[in-house]
Amino acid sequence: MKKKRPLVLSVFGILLCLFFLLPKNVRAGLDGNRTQIAQDAEKLGLVAGPVTNGKGYSTVTLTLPATSPLSMNGRKTLTVREFFDTGGTIFAVAWEGSLPPDLSVLLGDKMTRVPKKNLSPYRHQLFVQTPDLKLRVIGTARFRAGNAWIPTRLPPGFRTDQIRVQAP
Repeated sequence: MKKKRPLVLSVFGILLCLFFLLPKNVRAGLDGNRTQIAQDAEKLGLVAGPVTNGKGYSTVTLTLPATSPLSMNGRKTLTVREFFDTGGTIFAVAWEGSLPPDLSVLLGDKMTRVPKKNLSPYRHQLFVQTPDLKLRVIGTARFRAGNAWIPTRLPPGFRTDQIRVQAP
C-alpha cells in the first residue's frame, strides 16, 4: 500500500522552488528595480514625487507629507532620493531629515553588508566601504543624512557627489 504525502509538503516544495526560480531583480532598495520605488515609499510612510531625468540616470524623490502622523504636525521631516539607471536598476539612494529612514528598506539585500554593531541609533557617524557597497551616515539627535551606492553600477560620467537630496 502506497503512503500519500501530505498536501502541505507538496505545497511547501512548490513554494520553495518558486523562491529560487523567481527573478531576484524585483526586490526593493539598492540593486532593486525602479518599479519597487512605490513600495519603498509606502514602507517608509513617504509619498513619491515625479521622475526627474539626468544624463544616463533618473531620480525619484520621496517626501514625508506634513499630514502624516510620523511628521508630528510638520515638525519631523524625511526626504529620500532614489537613483536608477536606464535599465531601471536602483544604484544609489540619499536621505536627510529629522527622522531616520529604515535602512533595510533603502539598502535592500545590501543591508547584510552593514555590521549589526554599527546600527546603533546613538551612533553619529557610520561609514561602510565594501567592493559592492559604499554607505555614509552622519547625524545628531535631531538630524540625520546619508547616502549609499553600488560603485560598479554607477552610470558612465556619474559623480558620487551627485548622490544627495536636493531641495524640491
